[in-house]
Amino acid sequence: MTDERPACEEENVWQDDPRRHAAAIRAVHDQIDPPAGWRVEIVEGQIVLSAAPVPARAYLVEIIRTAVAGSLPPEYGAYENVELEEPETDRYIPDLSVWLRKALRGATGRPRPKLCRLAVEVTSAGQSGRSYTKAEGYARCGIPVYLVVDQTNGICVVFSKPEGSRYQTRRDIPYGEPVTLPLDPPATIETSGF
Repeated sequence: MTDERPACEEENVWQDDPRRHAAAIRAVHDQIDPPAGWRVEIVEGQIVLSAAPVPARAYLVEIIRTAVAGSLPPEYGAYENVELEEPETDRYIPDLSVWLRKALRGATGRPRPKLCRLAVEVTSAGQSGRSYTKAEGYARCGIPVYLVVDQTNGICVVFSKPEGSRYQTRRDIPYGEPVTLPLDPPATIETSGF
């Protein structure tokens, strides 16, 4: 006779495939009422609560929003903190995203992610890994361009050409060099002030 507990198949399922529990995770997520300024996302099947961004991060988002908004056709807009749901499990709140205006006008639920043209994440200290992890979800959503502003490493990473759960193209651009986003038309961000 042994004191070892038999392995439970359900314990391994949670770790191996959080998609099986997507509905339960999303139901819990829907019930969370975070304090003002806090974000609640689902990243890799786990509910993540993040504090309000620090002012330096808001400064970077403003520079990016101004550059991107200036190049957009009139039917698109650049918006902060619009939640989107990817098809597998996760829900994200990018720092900035570009949407068809009609997708947001009067919307009471989450807009369809296929109508998003750009997602931007500005990393927080010690959490840059999470922003890179989101690349798979944004690719599954079919978002054509994903920009990570990596404050820890002083680089901007542009992901483009989503296919399945991967982006086919990745460009790393150090702070100080202009970053051209492959939108239609392209948008260039001057990073000398980063």
